[in-house]
Amino acid sequence: MQRQLDEHIEQQHPQQEGEDRLAKKILALMVELGELANELPEVFKFWSHKKNNREKALEEFCDGLHFLLSVGLEITEPDMIDLKRFNLEKADNITDQFLWLMADVTDLYNSLYHDGNSKLAYEFLLLRFIHLGEMLGFSWKEIEEAYMRKNEVNHKRQDHGY
Repeated sequence: MQRQLDEHIEQQHPQQEGEDRLAKKILALMVELGELANELPEVFKFWSHKKNNREKALEEFCDGLHFLLSVGLEITEPDMIDLKRFNLEKADNITDQFLWLMADVTDLYNSLYHDGNSKLAYEFLLLRFIHLGEMLGFSWKEIEEAYMRKNEVNHKRQDHGY
């Protein structure tokens, strides 16, 4: 599904000469993580009485998932990913999990553009993202349904000049 959406976007917005779409997708992923955190003020906004918005957080999680999958499609083939080989721990709290995840996004960028094993960095990032969803209490069914809804919205947006 993600590959089809990426192709649809490419048709509507062809890549420009010299444009680094991968770097832009990585930045977009970081922005979506920030938007997700913003829907969860109880996680880090100690100065506020605002409550978490679970539905909007699920939508933002799926927005992040769209970019994460899109990045993965540029780095490796889905059947080459093996998350079972890792025993990656979850953080003790959601704030730390977000911070670890954001560091992993930076690690992926550095591995792609500077010095590392991007496939390994991507797998760590993907697993850490999955752990965040679990820590937020999202079921796989909820994530799948929300992803499919947002995927449809994204296709419609491309059809209507987004």
